[in-house]
Amino acid sequence: MRPVDAARSAFVLARWLGPWASERGAPDAITRDELEVPPSRGRPAFRARLFRPAGRRANRGFLLAPGLHYAGPDDPRMDRFCAVLAASGALVVAPAIPDFLALRVTAAAPLDFERALDAARPLFPARPTLFSISFGSLLALRLAAARPGEVARAILFGGYADFAAAVRFCLTGPAPRDPLNRPVVFINLVDRLAAAHQREALVAAWRRYVESTWGRPEMKSAERWQPVARAIAGELAAAIRPLFLAGCGAEPGGDADCLAALGEMDLGFLDPRPSLAAIRCPVDVLHGIDDDVIPYTQAAELARSLPDARVHLTGLYAHTGRGRLRVASAARELATFARLVRLLSSSSADRMSLPKGG
Repeated sequence: MRPVDAARSAFVLARWLGPWASERGAPDAITRDELEVPPSRGRPAFRARLFRPAGRRANRGFLLAPGLHYAGPDDPRMDRFCAVLAASGALVVAPAIPDFLALRVTAAAPLDFERALDAARPLFPARPTLFSISFGSLLALRLAAARPGEVARAILFGGYADFAAAVRFCLTGPAPRDPLNRPVVFINLVDRLAAAHQREALVAAWRRYVESTWGRPEMKSAERWQPVARAIAGELAAAIRPLFLAGCGAEPGGDADCLAALGEMDLGFLDPRPSLAAIRCPVDVLHGIDDDVIPYTQAAELARSLPDARVHLTGLYAHTGRGRLRVASAARELATFARLVRLLSSSSADRMSLPKGG
């Protein structure tokens, strides 16, 4: 990439992603399109959203590995981030992984992410950078290991090394801990928690609760989410109401059953660590020190198992939104932000030498 293009990209990223930027606005010098990922090996087709810079050719590419979210690339925060990357000169592909839309982590999800790369590969100007969010780290790491020659770099934001530890934190971890994520644990363990004839209604109710509370920081207050949970519970059959409320955290119980179910499961398909040694591209592990979904200690655990990894800890971003710039650590935070901007603004062909973060 020409120095002038890299500087232009960095300026756009700094303007829209820095602590001085409003989270409501987004650049409009982009185009949005749809890409269909065709069916394969019994798996259905699904869509991906394409973001391009308007009026010019993309100088680099990103394939995003989303977290568990019912809206996928249509989530306003994801849409804004992709728009910022595109306005900086990148072609961005954000696939709607079917199982992740259903709030389930499955063995098929990494294979679907590989299919997204196959569908998007002709569009990228060069080997893409993988950018993962939350539990999407599993998708990015598996793909980087499986396709070592097709990925330029991986950037993991808020990812995990130990799935069981992440679940335990969600259920019983110390504060601050996001209270709105419990239903996802129960959805993924529902086959071991409820009778077959109860599962569909429970999953639908928990999903309705998630759709009513996620993306609204004020809902993390018990005074806000408790009424939502109880209103939905009032419409359910009495037999499943206690488990639904436990899954939302509105009533005690369920933790021991979830942890017991977790202990009985073979979680090998959710463990990224066995494949990490096969990754040949550089990996940058970015994690918010105030992450209330996956603790930042997971970042160091990931990096220890990777051949070429750098850890960047920051207070500027939490798990699902903006963090805060603390005066005492402002210089360090801005240095970390500058490293992130350089990562996002550099093409796959650029040679990079970044100091390790902290």
